[in-house]
Amino acid sequence: MSGKLYDLKEHWMLIISLMLVASILRAPITAVGPVVDQIKASLQISNTVAGLLTTIPLLIFGIASPIIPKLVRKYSINLIIFYSLIFILCGLVIRNLSSVEWFILGTIIIGLGIAVGNVTIPSYVKLKFPLHIGLVTGLYGAVMNGMAGVGGGLSFPLSEVSRYDYKLSLSIWLILALLAIVFWIKQLKAPTYHTKGVDENTPTLTVKDITKSRIAWGLALSFGLQSMIFYSVVAWVPTILVAQGLTFKTAGYYFMFAQFIQVPIAFIFPQFVESVKNKRIPVIIIFICFITGFSLMFVQQNIVLLIAMLLIGSSAGSAFSTCMVLFSLKANTYDGSMMLSGFSQSVGYIIAASGPLLMGMIQDHIQNEIVNIYIFILLSIMVFITLMIATEDKTIEETIFTKR
Repeated sequence: MSGKLYDLKEHWMLIISLMLVASILRAPITAVGPVVDQIKASLQISNTVAGLLTTIPLLIFGIASPIIPKLVRKYSINLIIFYSLIFILCGLVIRNLSSVEWFILGTIIIGLGIAVGNVTIPSYVKLKFPLHIGLVTGLYGAVMNGMAGVGGGLSFPLSEVSRYDYKLSLSIWLILALLAIVFWIKQLKAPTYHTKGVDENTPTLTVKDITKSRIAWGLALSFGLQSMIFYSVVAWVPTILVAQGLTFKTAGYYFMFAQFIQVPIAFIFPQFVESVKNKRIPVIIIFICFITGFSLMFVQQNIVLLIAMLLIGSSAGSAFSTCMVLFSLKANTYDGSMMLSGFSQSVGYIIAASGPLLMGMIQDHIQNEIVNIYIFILLSIMVFITLMIATEDKTIEETIFTKR
């Protein structure tokens, strides 16, 4: 038995706990879209307010992410993750209290809880599994993407099985939240890791330090741009597919295939990124898949459009996974990893939140869905450039402290 295999078996309860946390980092959000018409009718809200229900979590991610490393330094990463799960649980309950005010408040609370998971988990993996960053990142990435697909796929069918309609489909995630809390309680008894105790040979990074690193900016911008592509694809690609000749039903299936192909990609690609010596090779692969996929969307043939969606799904999953694993690999310490994750996700999610809105405004002005394909191609080029900067063969500490 190898040392690596034994290390993972030794921490199997922690692995399960991490997977349960990952299972509720996307699904409570993706479950909203398929039942938004029911929500609008029940709460008597406009399309604009309904659109905010998806945008609010992204803005919360951007606002809260820089604060989270400070909280972890003051208390402990185990405790902060535990409270984030409590926040998600409470938010899920509050969101279903039958008024638009409660729904928005619940959405904000859920967003705060998920923001903590987004920022802390990559750093936690670096802390607990330094020899298996790619593997463990791949595991939680696959679970997170898989449950996001399940959340979107089951939301509408669950809303039709009882008189509670959308409230049932949005409440089902309480079960996973409770399980995650129960499993994570054991981690509260684990040793508390403080920055100075773990990383005493490296200066503690500040936000000002992070802003001086070109690698940090490259990773922050690439994370934001790939997120903008993802959420804009969610918002506009089904419409583009219909404009290219598909039925709404077929477009929905194609979009579903693009989502589910991200599950194996999210598992495999982080391990590839970790293992390959030249980190720019995965970036080139992502770029080729993005450009090819979006370019094929100009072709009005069903099989070609299906291939396009599979390529777009693969590249979106690969880009997200690459950013996640780079949060760990591009820092020398777990504290540096958390600062990099918080900074990148703060900048990134604010960028991402603007994507669907800007593309909608452009489409309203030009009145042609196909113009969005050109925008996607431009965004893909920008992701390539920024990821090439982020994958320079240095860590953020090396780019920051060598300047002093």
